[in-house]
Amino acid sequence: MNILKDMELFVRIVHCDGLAAAGREMGITPSSVTMRIKNLEEHYNVKLLTRTTRSINLTGAGHEFYQDSLRMLDDINGVENRLKASQETISGQLRITATSDFGRQHIVPLLNDFVGKYPDVTPFLNLSDSLTDLTENNIDIAIRYGTPPDTQLITHKIADSHRVLCASPAYLERFGTPKSYTDLKDHSCLTMVQFRTPMSKWYFDTPQGEKSMVIQPVRSCDDGALVRQWAIDGAGIALKSYWDIANDLADNRLVSVLDEYRPDFRSHKMAVGSDLLIAYQDRKYVPLRTREFIKHTVKYFDQYQNKLKLHQQQRTSKSGATILEEPAVYPS
Repeated sequence: MNILKDMELFVRIVHCDGLAAAGREMGITPSSVTMRIKNLEEHYNVKLLTRTTRSINLTGAGHEFYQDSLRMLDDINGVENRLKASQETISGQLRITATSDFGRQHIVPLLNDFVGKYPDVTPFLNLSDSLTDLTENNIDIAIRYGTPPDTQLITHKIADSHRVLCASPAYLERFGTPKSYTDLKDHSCLTMVQFRTPMSKWYFDTPQGEKSMVIQPVRSCDDGALVRQWAIDGAGIALKSYWDIANDLADNRLVSVLDEYRPDFRSHKMAVGSDLLIAYQDRKYVPLRTREFIKHTVKYFDQYQNKLKLHQQQRTSKSGATILEEPAVYPS
């Protein structure tokens, strides 16, 4: 009986939510998986899993064994990685998660560039507007807006960011530009959906202090890319993160409104913020491919910000007047 191999199998069963799926990933027959879990339970004289035809569930002891297995396997990987560090190459699987709209616009091209530079790296990209647990999903890096709820993660700020109310020039020409946040009640608003709930409560800084307003969306979606496209198509006003619409603002596909109110999905009294962050698990050893990708990402956004500034200067010099003002970056 190889306890470490069985721990690895048990962790894979939890991640795959099934014995057969875990077996397929590890090249083990279903009968062998069942037998090895049975042997584990007999070895420790405890029930680790409860199984039905559709799902598996961890018992109390199973949850403890799962957490202990994660820690032990992580420690072993750390030992191996440290021993290999002196001759380590930038290779292996790199698992990344990012929001859908931001990921398609920025992470896909910078990841293509990274893999072109380091062809032995095998990328896995998870694009989701829902929070993704790094440990549960075996993710190396998360790129998100605002401080993640998991305090065990190490985070670094990539770039300043903030939320922006935006609409297409055609929409504003047709329906007018709101002068106050209260004017939004007379406009078509577009909202994101998280956890099946529209993010329809928006916060604003006013001379009278922070105010909130529940808007009545004309369209809602759990995909940020589609919300942005709706705004570009003239369907209404959307509340988006700056980096999601930076290109659209620069090319005048979208125009920001009500910047002075610092609109956001969350109260500014919260410590979460909205800056662009990169997060990874707090481990004794971080693989070289992960460290290099973090450096690559920071460099990408430094260059990208310079590119946006140059683009704006060129447009200004051609017209003799500033066509586009980049929204101010507010402190969190």
